[in-house]
Amino acid sequence: MPGRRILSLWFPHLGAERVLRRLGLPGEACLGVVAEDGARQVLSSVSPGARAAGLAEGQALRDAFAMCPQLVVRPQDAPAEAAFLDALTRWGGRFSPWVAPEAPAALMLDITGCAHLFGGEAAMMERAMEDARALGLTARAGLADTPGAAWALARFAGQGPAPAPAGDMIEQEARATRSR
Repeated sequence: MPGRRILSLWFPHLGAERVLRRLGLPGEACLGVVAEDGARQVLSSVSPGARAAGLAEGQALRDAFAMCPQLVVRPQDAPAEAAFLDALTRWGGRFSPWVAPEAPAALMLDITGCAHLFGGEAAMMERAMEDARALGLTARAGLADTPGAAWALARFAGQGPAPAPAGDMIEQEARATRSR
């Protein structure tokens, strides 16, 4: 019996894209969601257009305006973002009955035994990415045997979706971790 397969779907611009959808603005718009961090205001989420302009999460609002004068800002609405993630959790149910939100901007799906319904793991990941794009969301996917590995692949692997090989074959282990 094959082991568990976990799909992590990460939405790197979720807060900003939620606002873009609400305002009806295109993804190229330079938009930032602003949160309070002590006595200063920082960007908690940026749109793809703002990221292309060099802005990033955690950046001070005054620095962001210096880099992108046409920046549109909206205050962070944490309850609305949580509700949006809950809606995405229900949306994720189309791929697997085992979906869990991973706040603030990701979903974890146990797709063990589900991938064949979509033509395999790679086809399932591509379908999830296409469906997210149709919703106006940027998504990154990672697929592996463990939640931690899937999480890391979604955030740090190449730009396209790619499953990690199944199983715990010795060839996959680093030389330094092999027992002698």
